[in-house]
Amino acid sequence: MQKDDVLLLPVGHDLGVLYAEGGGERRQQVRVGVEVVELADRDFAVWLLAHGTDGEDRPTRGSLVEKAEKLGLAADQADAAVERFVAEKLLFEVVPDGESAIAFAEGHQLVPLMHGLGPDADEPWLQTIGLLNQPVVQVSNALYDVWAWSSLAPQLWTGCHDAAMVAEKIGVTSPEETDPRQVLAGVLGNVHALLCVRAAYFDRKRPR
Repeated sequence: MQKDDVLLLPVGHDLGVLYAEGGGERRQQVRVGVEVVELADRDFAVWLLAHGTDGEDRPTRGSLVEKAEKLGLAADQADAAVERFVAEKLLFEVVPDGESAIAFAEGHQLVPLMHGLGPDADEPWLQTIGLLNQPVVQVSNALYDVWAWSSLAPQLWTGCHDAAMVAEKIGVTSPEETDPRQVLAGVLGNVHALLCVRAAYFDRKRPR
């Protein structure tokens, strides 16, 4: 396994800034489950970088620290923040086609934040997601299906099984869409395209 194979996945929904009374240091709020974590701006920037900076960015620990340095953050501070967030379960290190992916998917859910807009007019093999008929991101059919129905699944792993079952029922034969493990690998390998534009976020799995 190469270091580049281990992706960083952020968990939590950013709620905005909290200003302390009396002009104290402001804090950035991130909700995870029913808990709210408060982060200083520098730490928050590291957590944000784990969402990716564009649709092609697949953050790893190394690439995140490199981007943090370009923003003026010290490499050792950024790496220490990643280490702390992994311990606090605000970040997870996952190999998309490995056992760590299944463990992550069993403990977390994908929560949609935008609207599904259906097939792209110019590239109908891709699906679009956005706001008020304004496309923001294009994704594959497999990722779109998991994203679109994720609010009904108590955990991502269940959503991947459901998507695979539906695909098989309608006659799809590609293992990338009918094998839950391959569906999951595809989702985690491409989900930063959704995370970076806030089309979705990861949260702890919903209790039954």
